Amino acid sequence: MSENITHTAVTDDCARLARHSSTICSPVKEVLGEHLEIARLGGVTRAGGRHVLSLLQRYREAWHGRQEGDLLAEKLAFVLGWLCHRAADLQMKPIFHAVDGDCPRDPTDCSVYHDVFLFRKVYGAGQYGPYVPDSLDVTAASSAATRAVQTTEVEGALRSLWQRALVGLHTFIPDEDDVDGWLERVFKMRQQFYVDIRRYAEAFANPEPDKVQRFLTDVHFYRDADPLIRLARSIQDGAPDTTIDLQAAVEVAASQSQYAQALRRGVIYLQAASDFFKRRIDEETFKDRLERGKQGVA
Repeated sequence: MSENITHTAVTDDCARLARHSSTICSPVKEVLGEHLEIARLGGVTRAGGRHVLSLLQRYREAWHGRQEGDLLAEKLAFVLGWLCHRAADLQMKPIFHAVDGDCPRDPTDCSVYHDVFLFRKVYGAGQYGPYVPDSLDVTAASSAATRAVQTTEVEGALRSLWQRALVGLHTFIPDEDDVDGWLERVFKMRQQFYVDIRRYAEAFANPEPDKVQRFLTDVHFYRDADPLIRLARSIQDGAPDTTIDLQAAVEVAASQSQYAQALRRGVIYLQAASDFFKRRIDEETFKDRLERGKQGVA
Protein backbone atom coordinates (compact mmCIF):
# COMPACT_ATOMS: atom_id res chain seq x y z
CA MET A 1 0.00 0.00 0.00
CA SER A 2 1.02 3.63 -0.28
CA GLU A 3 2.74 5.21 2.75
CA ASN A 4 4.03 1.77 3.70
CA ILE A 5 7.35 3.06 5.00
CA THR A 6 5.83 6.00 6.88
CA HIS A 7 3.25 3.79 8.58
CA THR A 8 5.89 1.21 9.47
CA ALA A 9 8.29 3.84 10.81
CA VAL A 10 5.60 5.36 13.02
CA THR A 11 4.66 1.88 14.27
CA ASP A 12 8.28 0.94 15.00
CA ASP A 13 9.08 4.21 16.77
CA CYS A 14 5.86 4.21 18.80
CA ALA A 15 6.60 0.64 19.85
CA ARG A 16 10.08 1.74 20.97
CA LEU A 17 8.68 4.65 22.95
CA ALA A 18 5.88 2.57 24.48
CA ARG A 19 8.32 -0.06 25.70
CA HIS A 20 10.43 2.74 27.18
CA SER A 21 7.42 4.18 29.04
CA SER A 22 6.95 3.75 32.78
CA THR A 23 3.15 4.11 32.56
CA ILE A 24 2.18 1.70 29.77
CA CYS A 25 1.17 -1.72 31.06
CA SER A 26 3.23 -4.89 30.73
CA PRO A 27 0.95 -6.73 28.25
CA VAL A 28 1.20 -3.86 25.76
CA LYS A 29 4.97 -3.64 26.17
CA GLU A 30 5.39 -7.39 25.88
CA VAL A 31 3.43 -7.88 22.67
CA LEU A 32 5.08 -4.89 21.01
CA GLY A 33 8.45 -6.40 21.82
CA GLU A 34 7.71 -10.04 21.04
CA HIS A 35 5.40 -9.54 18.06
CA LEU A 36 6.55 -6.34 16.39
CA GLU A 37 6.22 -7.97 12.96
CA ILE A 38 2.52 -8.49 13.63
CA ALA A 39 2.14 -4.92 14.89
CA ARG A 40 3.73 -3.75 11.63
CA LEU A 41 1.04 -5.63 9.71
CA GLY A 42 -1.57 -3.75 11.71
CA GLY A 43 0.33 -0.56 11.02
CA VAL A 44 -0.21 -0.92 7.26
CA THR A 45 -3.79 -2.26 7.44
CA ARG A 46 -6.73 0.02 6.71
CA ALA A 47 -10.06 0.47 8.46
CA GLY A 48 -8.84 -0.57 11.89
CA GLY A 49 -10.46 2.25 13.82
CA ARG A 50 -13.93 0.76 13.72
CA HIS A 51 -12.81 -2.51 15.36
CA VAL A 52 -10.23 -1.48 17.95
CA LEU A 53 -12.55 -0.98 20.92
CA SER A 54 -14.46 -4.26 20.56
CA LEU A 55 -11.28 -6.25 20.01
CA LEU A 56 -9.50 -4.71 22.99
CA GLN A 57 -12.50 -5.55 25.14
CA ARG A 58 -12.43 -9.14 23.93
CA TYR A 59 -8.69 -9.57 24.49
CA ARG A 60 -8.85 -7.89 27.89
CA GLU A 61 -11.49 -10.32 29.11
CA ALA A 62 -9.59 -13.35 27.79
CA TRP A 63 -6.07 -12.24 28.68
CA HIS A 64 -5.59 -13.99 32.03
CA GLY A 65 -7.08 -17.22 30.69
CA ARG A 66 -5.12 -17.24 27.45
CA GLN A 67 -3.63 -20.50 26.30
CA GLU A 68 -0.89 -21.46 23.93
CA GLY A 69 -2.24 -21.52 20.42
CA ASP A 70 -5.01 -18.94 20.83
CA LEU A 71 -2.68 -16.24 19.38
CA LEU A 72 -4.08 -13.66 21.78
CA ALA A 73 -0.75 -11.82 22.11
CA GLU A 74 -0.36 -11.65 18.34
CA LYS A 75 -3.90 -10.35 17.94
CA LEU A 76 -3.29 -7.65 20.54
CA ALA A 77 -0.09 -6.62 18.76
CA PHE A 78 -2.03 -6.28 15.49
CA VAL A 79 -4.65 -4.03 17.10
CA LEU A 80 -1.93 -1.83 18.61
CA GLY A 81 -0.42 -1.51 15.15
CA TRP A 82 -3.81 -0.32 13.93
CA LEU A 83 -3.64 2.52 16.46
CA CYS A 84 -0.26 3.57 15.08
CA HIS A 85 -1.72 3.51 11.57
CA ARG A 86 -4.42 5.92 12.71
CA ALA A 87 -1.82 8.21 14.27
CA ALA A 88 0.14 8.37 11.02
CA ASP A 89 -2.97 8.95 8.90
CA LEU A 90 -4.38 11.76 11.03
CA GLN A 91 -1.06 13.56 10.97
CA MET A 92 0.10 13.03 7.40
CA LYS A 93 -2.97 12.95 5.17
CA PRO A 94 -3.82 16.62 5.78
CA ILE A 95 -0.32 17.45 4.52
CA PHE A 96 -0.91 15.52 1.30
CA HIS A 97 -4.14 17.42 0.71
CA ALA A 98 -2.69 20.80 1.64
CA VAL A 99 0.53 20.79 -0.38
CA ASP A 100 -0.09 18.18 -3.08
CA GLY A 101 -3.84 17.95 -3.36
CA ASP A 102 -3.82 18.45 -7.11
CA CYS A 103 -1.39 15.59 -7.76
CA PRO A 104 -3.02 13.38 -10.42
CA ARG A 105 -1.27 10.24 -9.18
CA ASP A 106 -2.03 7.92 -6.30
CA PRO A 107 -0.15 7.98 -4.01
CA THR A 108 0.74 11.66 -4.13
CA ASP A 109 4.30 12.78 -4.75
CA CYS A 110 4.29 14.17 -1.22
CA SER A 111 3.55 10.72 0.18
CA VAL A 112 6.35 9.21 -1.91
CA TYR A 113 8.87 11.76 -0.65
CA HIS A 114 7.85 11.14 2.96
CA ASP A 115 8.41 7.41 2.53
CA VAL A 116 11.76 7.86 0.82
CA PHE A 117 12.94 10.28 3.49
CA LEU A 118 12.07 7.88 6.32
CA PHE A 119 13.62 4.99 4.43
CA ARG A 120 16.90 6.87 4.78
CA LYS A 121 16.41 8.48 8.19
CA VAL A 122 14.80 5.66 10.20
CA TYR A 123 15.99 2.59 8.28
CA GLY A 124 19.43 3.72 7.15
CA ALA A 125 18.50 3.22 3.48
CA GLY A 126 17.75 -0.43 4.22
CA GLN A 127 20.41 -1.16 6.82
CA TYR A 128 17.68 -1.84 9.40
CA GLY A 129 14.76 -4.26 9.04
CA PRO A 130 12.17 -4.86 7.85
CA TYR A 131 13.66 -3.23 4.74
CA VAL A 132 16.82 -4.13 2.85
CA PRO A 133 19.16 -1.93 0.78
CA ASP A 134 17.55 -3.17 -2.46
CA SER A 135 14.04 -2.14 -1.33
CA LEU A 136 14.00 0.92 -3.58
CA ASP A 137 16.22 -0.50 -6.30
CA VAL A 138 13.56 -1.15 -8.91
CA THR A 139 15.94 -2.98 -11.23
CA ALA A 140 17.65 -4.94 -8.44
CA ALA A 141 20.83 -4.10 -10.34
CA SER A 142 23.00 -4.73 -7.29
CA SER A 143 22.18 -8.44 -7.40
CA ALA A 144 23.93 -10.56 -10.03
CA ALA A 145 21.16 -13.17 -9.87
CA THR A 146 18.30 -10.76 -10.53
CA ARG A 147 20.08 -9.13 -13.45
CA ALA A 148 19.50 -12.37 -15.35
CA VAL A 149 15.67 -12.23 -15.15
CA GLN A 150 12.93 -10.01 -16.54
CA THR A 151 11.89 -8.20 -13.38
CA THR A 152 8.58 -6.94 -14.83
CA GLU A 153 7.46 -10.47 -15.64
CA VAL A 154 8.54 -11.75 -12.24
CA GLU A 155 6.64 -8.91 -10.55
CA GLY A 156 3.47 -9.92 -12.39
CA ALA A 157 3.81 -13.53 -11.33
CA LEU A 158 4.47 -12.62 -7.70
CA ARG A 159 1.49 -10.27 -7.63
CA SER A 160 -0.78 -13.10 -8.78
CA LEU A 161 0.63 -15.41 -6.12
CA TRP A 162 0.18 -12.70 -3.48
CA GLN A 163 -3.46 -12.19 -4.46
CA ARG A 164 -4.09 -15.92 -4.27
CA ALA A 165 -2.49 -16.00 -0.82
CA LEU A 166 -4.73 -13.16 0.39
CA VAL A 167 -7.82 -14.92 -0.94
CA GLY A 168 -6.70 -18.08 0.83
CA LEU A 169 -6.70 -16.26 4.16
CA HIS A 170 -10.42 -15.54 3.89
CA THR A 171 -13.54 -17.64 4.04
CA PHE A 172 -15.96 -16.72 1.25
CA ILE A 173 -19.52 -17.85 1.79
CA PRO A 174 -21.46 -17.22 -1.43
CA ASP A 175 -24.71 -15.34 -1.14
CA GLU A 176 -26.97 -17.66 -3.12
CA ASP A 177 -29.78 -15.10 -3.15
CA ASP A 178 -27.56 -12.38 -4.64
CA VAL A 179 -24.74 -14.05 -6.54
CA ASP A 180 -24.01 -11.01 -8.73
CA GLY A 181 -23.82 -8.73 -5.71
CA TRP A 182 -21.60 -11.22 -3.91
CA LEU A 183 -19.20 -11.39 -6.85
CA GLU A 184 -19.14 -7.60 -7.10
CA ARG A 185 -18.16 -7.35 -3.44
CA VAL A 186 -15.42 -9.97 -3.88
CA PHE A 187 -13.91 -8.06 -6.81
CA LYS A 188 -14.23 -4.77 -4.95
CA MET A 189 -12.25 -6.10 -2.00
CA ARG A 190 -9.55 -7.62 -4.19
CA GLN A 191 -6.12 -6.17 -3.53
CA GLN A 192 -5.29 -3.54 -6.13
CA PHE A 193 -1.63 -3.03 -7.07
CA TYR A 194 -1.67 0.67 -7.86
CA VAL A 195 1.60 1.69 -6.22
CA ASP A 196 4.39 2.15 -8.77
CA ILE A 197 7.64 1.36 -6.97
CA ARG A 198 9.57 3.06 -9.77
CA ARG A 199 8.37 6.43 -8.50
CA TYR A 200 9.93 5.66 -5.12
CA ALA A 201 13.14 4.46 -6.72
CA GLU A 202 13.40 7.66 -8.76
CA ALA A 203 12.70 9.90 -5.75
CA PHE A 204 15.32 7.96 -3.79
CA ALA A 205 18.01 8.08 -6.47
CA ASN A 206 17.24 11.49 -8.00
CA PRO A 207 15.17 13.66 -5.64
CA GLU A 208 13.82 16.85 -7.20
CA PRO A 209 14.94 19.90 -5.16
CA ASP A 210 11.62 21.70 -5.48
CA LYS A 211 9.73 18.65 -4.20
CA VAL A 212 12.15 18.22 -1.32
CA GLN A 213 11.49 21.87 -0.43
CA ARG A 214 7.69 21.64 -0.74
CA PHE A 215 7.07 18.24 0.82
CA LEU A 216 9.78 18.04 3.47
CA THR A 217 11.35 21.39 4.33
CA ASP A 218 8.35 23.73 4.05
CA VAL A 219 6.03 21.48 6.06
CA HIS A 220 8.68 20.83 8.76
CA PHE A 221 8.35 17.11 8.20
CA TYR A 222 11.18 15.83 10.41
CA ARG A 223 13.54 17.53 12.87
CA ASP A 224 16.41 15.61 14.42
CA ALA A 225 16.43 17.88 17.46
CA ASP A 226 12.83 17.17 18.52
CA PRO A 227 13.08 15.34 21.87
CA LEU A 228 10.59 12.61 20.96
CA ILE A 229 12.49 11.85 17.75
CA ARG A 230 15.84 11.99 19.55
CA LEU A 231 14.55 9.53 22.14
CA ALA A 232 13.24 7.13 19.49
CA ARG A 233 16.54 7.22 17.57
CA SER A 234 18.58 6.72 20.73
CA ILE A 235 16.47 3.69 21.69
CA GLN A 236 16.95 2.32 18.18
CA ASP A 237 20.70 2.75 18.59
CA GLY A 238 20.61 0.78 21.84
CA ALA A 239 21.45 3.65 24.17
CA PRO A 240 18.26 5.45 25.34
CA ASP A 241 18.88 9.12 26.05
CA THR A 242 18.27 9.31 29.80
CA THR A 243 18.17 13.11 29.71
CA ILE A 244 14.83 13.02 27.86
CA ASP A 245 11.63 12.53 29.84
CA LEU A 246 9.11 10.73 27.65
CA GLN A 247 6.02 12.51 28.96
CA ALA A 248 7.63 15.93 28.63
CA ALA A 249 8.76 15.05 25.10
CA VAL A 250 5.20 13.99 24.19
CA GLU A 251 3.82 17.29 25.45
CA VAL A 252 6.21 19.56 23.55
CA ALA A 253 5.89 17.47 20.38
CA ALA A 254 2.44 19.01 19.80
CA SER A 255 4.14 22.06 18.28
CA GLN A 256 7.13 20.38 16.66
CA SER A 257 7.78 18.58 13.37
CA GLN A 258 5.08 16.58 11.63
CA TYR A 259 6.81 13.30 12.37
CA ALA A 260 7.19 14.19 16.05
CA GLN A 261 3.48 14.99 16.14
CA ALA A 262 2.67 11.61 14.57
CA LEU A 263 4.75 9.85 17.24
CA ARG A 264 3.01 11.94 19.90
CA ARG A 265 -0.37 10.77 18.64
CA GLY A 266 0.78 7.16 18.52
CA VAL A 267 2.13 7.20 22.07
CA ILE A 268 -1.08 8.81 23.35
CA TYR A 269 -3.16 6.15 21.59
CA LEU A 270 -1.03 3.31 22.96
CA GLN A 271 -1.27 4.81 26.45
CA ALA A 272 -5.05 4.95 26.04
CA ALA A 273 -5.10 1.31 24.96
CA SER A 274 -2.99 0.41 27.98
CA ASP A 275 -5.27 2.31 30.35
CA PHE A 276 -8.38 0.72 28.83
CA PHE A 277 -6.79 -2.72 28.95
CA LYS A 278 -6.09 -2.25 32.68
CA ARG A 279 -9.60 -0.77 33.28
CA ARG A 280 -8.25 2.64 34.28
CA ILE A 281 -10.57 4.38 31.80
CA ASP A 282 -14.01 3.61 30.36
CA GLU A 283 -15.11 3.26 26.74
CA GLU A 284 -16.08 6.89 26.27
CA THR A 285 -12.80 8.19 27.64
CA PHE A 286 -10.93 5.75 25.42
CA LYS A 287 -12.79 7.01 22.33
CA ASP A 288 -12.05 10.62 23.28
CA ARG A 289 -8.35 9.91 23.66
CA LEU A 290 -8.36 8.34 20.20
CA GLU A 291 -9.78 11.64 18.89
CA ARG A 292 -13.15 10.18 18.01
CA GLY A 293 -14.67 11.42 14.79
CA LYS A 294 -11.46 13.00 13.58
CA GLN A 295 -10.55 12.25 9.99
CA GLY A 296 -7.17 12.52 8.33
CA VAL A 297 -8.14 15.13 5.76
CA ALA A 298 -7.59 18.87 5.49
